Amino acid sequence: MGFFSSWLFKSGLSFAPEDGKGTASSAYGGLGMALGNNGFNVIGALFLSQFRLGFIVFGIFTFAGVLIATLIVHEPSNLDETSTKKKEKFSLKM
Repeated sequence: MGFFSSWLFKSGLSFAPEDGKGTASSAYGGLGMALGNNGFNVIGALFLSQFRLGFIVFGIFTFAGVLIATLIVHEPSNLDETSTKKKEKFSLKM
């Protein structure tokens, strides 16, 4: 999971304003990692005897997280952009 979170951390900070990158980094490292790695293990342990309810709660957390991430990230559309880079042909000999 480390390879994914490092990419997410790097790309996520690119959306933060220059004067807020330190705060974003601290929030991710201090809050996100502490809650995600430790806090949700404890919550997950509460559902060991009721795994169906645990999956439902996990689904609710996931759905809410997707909605929040969709509302926070406002990346402009690139549908009108054209590429000036030529595609190189790929072969097995390369």
